[in-house]
Amino acid sequence: MKYVACYGDSLVQGFPFGPRYSWTAQVEKLTQIKMLNYGVCGDCCDDIIYRMRQYALPEYVQHVIFLGGANDILQGRRLEDISRDYKRVLEWCEEKQYSLCVVLPFISTEQALNRQLLNLRQEAEHICGGKAFLLDLQPAIGLDAGARFKAYVDGIHPKSQTYEAMGNYAAPLIWQWLKEEKEA
Repeated sequence: MKYVACYGDSLVQGFPFGPRYSWTAQVEKLTQIKMLNYGVCGDCCDDIIYRMRQYALPEYVQHVIFLGGANDILQGRRLEDISRDYKRVLEWCEEKQYSLCVVLPFISTEQALNRQLLNLRQEAEHICGGKAFLLDLQPAIGLDAGARFKAYVDGIHPKSQTYEAMGNYAAPLIWQWLKEEKEA
């Protein structure tokens, strides 16, 4: 059985429904890949990195998913600081010899927030492209404003059916990522 440590904020945790309804739980249900959900509501990237470094993963875990940045923006952290955190995640995974998947930040229903989220998405692609598997779940959430409005509970957190759709979308991509890593 494959194991993936999933680090992040409420968008990994499955807020407001809980881990059993998260997109990672749906991936696990569809693939039988054990998705270890280490999402914590309200965490910024530096909080997530602190947890990654503090607690050792079991030796059978070789893959890590990272999703963060929206709370950083909401807390007023600068893009440069968030970018530095993305680099720290890459360095930690290289040091520990983990294969890394970076989930690109989700676009919300708030235009002002979206400008910053789009900048962060571009920065994450620039920093992590070619060094980590980039997973973009936005197509499962919705690409246009109307679809996003229907997808979220509060403009940021997905509805339960959206989490399920995200998991359905992510499952074959994560399966392929693990398969390619095994073959490499």
